[in-house]
Amino acid sequence: MGGDIGDRKGNSVKRILIGVAAVVVIVVAIVLVRTALVGAPPPLEASPPPISVNSMDVAKHLAAAIRFKTISYGNGVHDDQKNAQLDAFRTWMEQTYPAFHHAATREIIGKSLLFTWKGKNPNEKPILLMAHMDVVPVVPGTAKDWAHDPFRGDIADGFVWGRGAIDDKGCLITLLDAAERLAQSGFTPERTIMFAFGQDEEVGGRQGNGQIAKILAARHVHFAWVLDEGGAIFNEPFPGVQQSVAFMAVAEKGYLTLQLIAHGTGGHSSRPTHDLAIARLSDAVLKVVNHPFASGIDDVQREQFSVLAPYMPFFQKMILSNLWLTGPIVAGMLERNPETAAMMHTTIAPTMISGGVKDNVLPPDATATINFRLHQRDTIQSVIAHVRKVIDDPRVDVRALTETQDEASKVSDLHDANGKFVVAAIRDTFNGIPVAPLVTTGATDSRHYLPIADDVYRLDPFHMGPEDMSRIHGTNERLAIGDIGPAVAFYMRLMQNLK
Repeated sequence: MGGDIGDRKGNSVKRILIGVAAVVVIVVAIVLVRTALVGAPPPLEASPPPISVNSMDVAKHLAAAIRFKTISYGNGVHDDQKNAQLDAFRTWMEQTYPAFHHAATREIIGKSLLFTWKGKNPNEKPILLMAHMDVVPVVPGTAKDWAHDPFRGDIADGFVWGRGAIDDKGCLITLLDAAERLAQSGFTPERTIMFAFGQDEEVGGRQGNGQIAKILAARHVHFAWVLDEGGAIFNEPFPGVQQSVAFMAVAEKGYLTLQLIAHGTGGHSSRPTHDLAIARLSDAVLKVVNHPFASGIDDVQREQFSVLAPYMPFFQKMILSNLWLTGPIVAGMLERNPETAAMMHTTIAPTMISGGVKDNVLPPDATATINFRLHQRDTIQSVIAHVRKVIDDPRVDVRALTETQDEASKVSDLHDANGKFVVAAIRDTFNGIPVAPLVTTGATDSRHYLPIADDVYRLDPFHMGPEDMSRIHGTNERLAIGDIGPAVAFYMRLMQNLK
């Protein structure tokens, strides 16, 4: 009897082991087949440039543009100086790009500019090409750390140096140079092209493109697509990928700033109570930080990985082409890097805190400011509700700063007619490089046009490495001269190929 039971148990274990082995074999087979189906990357090919562009000529224009100190400080600080610089910059544009100014109609809205270049076919939806004229300040005390004065516009060592070289006068000038060359040739676009150059993108864009978008909406203008700053052409964009990839942002995260106001009992510090505003505020901030929002790989990232996979070594290709199995592992890897983690979820960033007027006085109130960048899965109201729930303290008020909030944008499609057109222009200009979608974590002026556009795309048509990202809003901002000519060609191709 005992032997029979033992045999039956042994047979059961064998069957289980065989079943497990079969499952493992099947999973391995699926993984290998899916990896093999990724295939080899397509050959890189580029179309002839639409016109020969002397990059140095355009570099000189960019250097001149940098010398205009169009600095946005926010809250009205130094606006008189900025406005005077914007006026001078506008005059310089008229003198530098006369053919474009003759071909297009210019409107001055506040200190921002709207150009309309009428197309041959008024029945087709127009497109909008964007850039902004303002720049961020140089952090006080860091000017000495710049290799070249941030507002001198030096051309040296193969770069144009200065604040705004990348963000965003590089796009502005290459776009204007492209339009000028086409206008000089007698070109008329097939459909109307509009150009919006904002005055205050770096502080929210409400007075510039925010106003332009309202005016155009009132005129019942609706764009086929909009192109603004956003992504870039990244060198070695992912471990194992040696090929440059153009990351075009198809969406951007939302923006919300909340103030937490904690109330307590004021009085003399020599007789502290158990009702301390600062202690209550500290507890509230920690509760928010320690209760992160839902995270995970979204559809945009999945498509991004599908674009990258063919250019990867076998192991990385296997990981990314089998997210049904490896998704949690990949998500964990992305979460460990602040740059990639920010793409995965709504971020929480305490940025300011205040309370008290003297070292021996207990403040009755204390305030903290927390900035959130909203993932597409969250909304302004759901974030506010989440924060109130986790704090769960009636003596902590949660207030939204209404002037600085935007929902996460809709996601544009790279596979509809508009997306295919812009992708083709990128590939034709930049040696047939792959184009991957991206959700940009920063806010751009293009968000003002979301209600009046079918699609909104965001791309800086310049190559960038990891070291370049810290230069944006940082020290030693610069743009490679070698990138300037191709960027002009890219914008020209966009305008020439419109149907």
